[in-house]
Amino acid sequence: MRHRLVPGAIALSGFVLFALSACGGASSAATAPERDQSRQVRGGQAAPPATTTALAPLTQHDRNALETARTACANQDFKTLFSAMAVSKAVRQKYSAPTIEVSVFDGKGNVSTRKVARTAYDDFPVRQVDYYYKPAKPKMAGDEDEYLDLQFNESQNEVFSVEWARVHYDGKSEGGDDLGNIIGPDGKPLPPGTHPDADGQLLFEPTRDCWQLQSDMRWRR
Repeated sequence: MRHRLVPGAIALSGFVLFALSACGGASSAATAPERDQSRQVRGGQAAPPATTTALAPLTQHDRNALETARTACANQDFKTLFSAMAVSKAVRQKYSAPTIEVSVFDGKGNVSTRKVARTAYDDFPVRQVDYYYKPAKPKMAGDEDEYLDLQFNESQNEVFSVEWARVHYDGKSEGGDDLGNIIGPDGKPLPPGTHPDADGQLLFEPTRDCWQLQSDMRWRR
């Protein structure tokens, strides 16, 4: 078990949903560069080139999400950017590295790694439903009661790590709108402020004025 390092995702996601519904219909192409590609990212690395792959026309939902992401970048607000990515593939395409490193650890010391072009990457593990984060693919098909517990951490060089774990809740809320307590592997509620072991981790590296998804790691149990 690990102790909570940052506030939970539930309150954040509620704010983001409000932002998504309230923002204007400003249009932004999913493949248009957010910044001048001649600029350098923090740390001296070159900014990623814009993809030239044609995408389907943007929906109003995607335009709103892209505007929310643009504002989040301007405000250096990583969590709001992440929530926008969780609701829109167009945002994920725009704020991903040209190539994403996908690794799977089998729990026996073995790891398999492959490079996936962002235009072919379709395994983002997190989605947002109403006010909560849920897995893009539940462990058991049809399990609508599976949610994700997220932990956000930032390194000194501004790399963000998002650890995610599949969880269920006991529904015993203390008078609020939350889902209650996280149920641990032994079937009992986890102590307040603790988290289950992560099932995966996403790494986002800083660019000159935002972040981009760089790697996707999974722990197979």
